[in-house]
Amino acid sequence: MAEQSKILVVDDEAVIRELMHEFLRDEGYDVKSVPCGSAALQLLEESDEYVILFTDIMMPEMDGITLIREARKIRPATIPIVMTGFATLETARAAVREGAYDYVLKPFSLSEIKLAVTNAQERYRLTSENTRLRDVSELLADSEQVAQYRDERKLLDFVLNIALRRLGAKRGSIMLACNDGRQLEVAASVGLPDEAAHGSVEIGKGISGWVAEHGRPLLVEDIKQNPDMSSLGRHLKDASFISIPLQKKVPIDDLPQYRLNVDEPQILAVLNVCQKEDGRHFSESDLKKLSILANHASIAIQNVRLVRDVEQAHLSTLTSMALLLEAKDQYTHGHSERVRDLSLLTAKKLGLSQEDIKVLELGAGLHDIGKIGVNDSVLNKNGRLTEEEWELVRTHPLVGYDVLSPVKFLSKGHLALVRNHHERLDGNGYPDGLSGDQLPETVRIITVVDAYDAMSSSRAYRKGMPTPIIIEELKRSSGTQFDKRIAKLFIEMLSSGDVERFF
Repeated sequence: MAEQSKILVVDDEAVIRELMHEFLRDEGYDVKSVPCGSAALQLLEESDEYVILFTDIMMPEMDGITLIREARKIRPATIPIVMTGFATLETARAAVREGAYDYVLKPFSLSEIKLAVTNAQERYRLTSENTRLRDVSELLADSEQVAQYRDERKLLDFVLNIALRRLGAKRGSIMLACNDGRQLEVAASVGLPDEAAHGSVEIGKGISGWVAEHGRPLLVEDIKQNPDMSSLGRHLKDASFISIPLQKKVPIDDLPQYRLNVDEPQILAVLNVCQKEDGRHFSESDLKKLSILANHASIAIQNVRLVRDVEQAHLSTLTSMALLLEAKDQYTHGHSERVRDLSLLTAKKLGLSQEDIKVLELGAGLHDIGKIGVNDSVLNKNGRLTEEEWELVRTHPLVGYDVLSPVKFLSKGHLALVRNHHERLDGNGYPDGLSGDQLPETVRIITVVDAYDAMSSSRAYRKGMPTPIIIEELKRSSGTQFDKRIAKLFIEMLSSGDVERFF
């Protein structure tokens, strides 16, 4: 009970204070006694080590019941016990309502005090254990959510908000280590002024830079009491804060062959929290909670980056396949890239969301990958295709869909661009005959842009159409093959020279 033996005695009678102090000290407890409630509250503000609060009920200035009420606001875990020589049912009920755990009657026996302390300590132990288990359970639940994120920025925002909520803090930030290992940049923030929310710091300078350089967490209860830290945190307005490094983790399976690359930064980020909502200082308990979260966050960041690298490698392979297909035919060379770039230009002019623009950026570049399933002799035929050959070509959206469906990082939006880029607004397209609202806006964009590039590109059996003819064709097919609004915008882009200038 070394950490749970500090007792505060409050009584305006000196003889009672002295008796309690002497007895409890002889029993091995760390005891502090004061004559009034205001002095007791000041001690509770200064220290969170008091386990038991003995208080008289009848005292001048502040009675014991009021003291219990105010004390619980400051230290809700402290166990109050009332002492009174005027015990009535009503005073006992009032004390219990305010959170008193027990009471002893004056004049009391020392055995009664000893029993009350023993029971209170056990209550404190059980309460503390339940609180710890609850905190661990909640942190584990948070960690499960952390592991589900696949977008690094969203992950960092989530981690920061969880940290602030768990520690009851108002302000904080996560600063990511740059690739050169020389700087930290703010990647997520809450409650910071604009200039700080987009700032950076050199590793080795300032609080975050010190934590990154040394790879150790920093808990400061009051920076005014830490002259060494005061120089580092000269721009810090908050007296109490925690800064903790998010360090790279080595997978257990890799430990035997793992070799530390000294040229590669080992700090992923620094997590900072400050300004407690209740105005109190951060504690060792807060640091332990934050350390658990930081550990899981470090693993999650590495996982997100690993998945991203794997996805990028996979995407590079798919993109290379698409480009290789086009490279076989001089007439379609660069088609997918042009469709992608023009689709993005159109989407931005239409004001599509960043999410839709990202879908177009990836999906449009892969829209014709299904042609891998069409014989080269058909794709590269020097002349018009027969009906049977056209049927083979018309299978490429489905082939592309089947090829890409197993790729987990491709969404329904990506696959829709591959499968449906030859659908028509009136339902006469292929392969599914979708129409109207069944076609997402991203698909409606690519159908217009894909048709434009097909018309403007030369073939072995014909030259590319001039812009005025293409415009007329777009007008003619507006509302049937193409979405009217998108076709109108693309015609304006052609007429103004935006498309020509784009390339």
